[in-house]
Amino acid sequence: MKTSFIILAILFAAPAFTQEVQHAPTVAQCQADERLWSSKLEASELNDVTFKTLIDWQHEMNQCRAVDRQHYSDYYGTEAEAQAVAAAREFNFIRRHDLLDQFLAEDAAGKR
Repeated sequence: MKTSFIILAILFAAPAFTQEVQHAPTVAQCQADERLWSSKLEASELNDVTFKTLIDWQHEMNQCRAVDRQHYSDYYGTEAEAQAVAAAREFNFIRRHDLLDQFLAEDAAGKR
């Protein structure tokens, strides 16, 4: 079930946050950002991190996998952690607003 929510987070978040065209990050930027963000994610220091920021982190880590293939697994892990945090926030929103039954019913009805 957790995997389903991660997939939902990716599907809902990707088109929602379009960005201007940017150049790929440098290897140095990738490595520095991965270390910083990974440490924040592992320490759960995320009170000041918005949902949009988590999506931006995912996007950059995805780009970094192509820029710095030597550290592919580090970027993949940090991206996955950011996705999990974002998915948990979405799920908490669904529960806080009593939307879980509606979501499950619509999903069972094939509304995807």
